Amino acid sequence: MKPTIEIPVEEYNAMKEEIALLKDQPLLKKVNRLVELLYEEKYGLYLGDDTNDLTESSIQQNYTLQKSKWDDV
Repeated sequence: MKPTIEIPVEEYNAMKEEIALLKDQPLLKKVNRLVELLYEEKYGLYLGDDTNDLTESSIQQNYTLQKSKWDDV
């Protein structure tokens, strides 16, 4: 005998709809893009894959903050 779980028909239909939406890849891509845009708009912190300005800034800060013996020559 197989174990069975009984749930209401409405809940079963809702679960089927959720699964269908989660399998819809174009929809997921659009939702992910929307989340990225809203996050960027709210916090202004999201840089995506572009980190060039962070690298340059880090080098400039370290270059000006770290003093060596050669600075006194």
